Amino acid sequence: MRFSPLAATVVACLVFSLALATQLAAQGIPPAGGAVRPAAPAATAPPSAASPSVVVIDIAHIFKNHNRFNATMLDIKNDIEQFEAYVRKKQGDQKALADALQQYNASSPEFKQKEEELARQQSDLQVEVALKRKEFLQQEARVYYRVYKEIEQEVGTFSARNRINLVLRYNRDDMKEDDRASVLQGVNRAVVFQQGLDITEPILVTLNKGTNPPPTTAGNVQPPDRNAAGPRPVVPRPNGGAGVPR
Repeated sequence: MRFSPLAATVVACLVFSLALATQLAAQGIPPAGGAVRPAAPAATAPPSAASPSVVVIDIAHIFKNHNRFNATMLDIKNDIEQFEAYVRKKQGDQKALADALQQYNASSPEFKQKEEELARQQSDLQVEVALKRKEFLQQEARVYYRVYKEIEQEVGTFSARNRINLVLRYNRDDMKEDDRASVLQGVNRAVVFQQGLDITEPILVTLNKGTNPPPTTAGNVQPPDRNAAGPRPVVPRPNGGAGVPR
């Protein structure tokens, strides 16, 4: 079938009009006599819930109030006191032996024998005290290690649950004007100010769940030194003395 030139012109105009209308609609421009439906907005991710990315925690406060830590340290303290009583008894026996030496002539074989026995007892006691001191140090180090790892794990769980990226250690204690050590600790604080970012209490509550404070905890167990690299255990003196250094 053959088209006339007029028919071909009409078909070309219709095709051009349809293409123009499609282009205008894509640009949001309504053609004459009609309206174009606006394109749907691009999908956006829902806003994330607001949460602090940095919080603070007082580790020394947690150690001081951690029930199981204090109970274990109290047991170690009792063992130390029992060993000190043993050392005092040994020292009393050695003093009695030293007094008995006065009954012998300094040049007699008996004097020499008793003197050697006393020296051996004193040496053995010093070695025993040194070994026991090392044992107490190792016991306390293991306790600190286990409890700190427990704190570390709970802080990690809490932070992941609340989308926290960084936890800083800080000191919540107020400076004491007449205490030089307290002032020095205060001016050297890494965290100068925080508001509502302290997670110490919720962490401590979780750690103490299902436990009770040991009897007469106050004053019995020293929390870790805030400025020290590690714990400062209470142990007998290695030089044969019976006192407990503070």
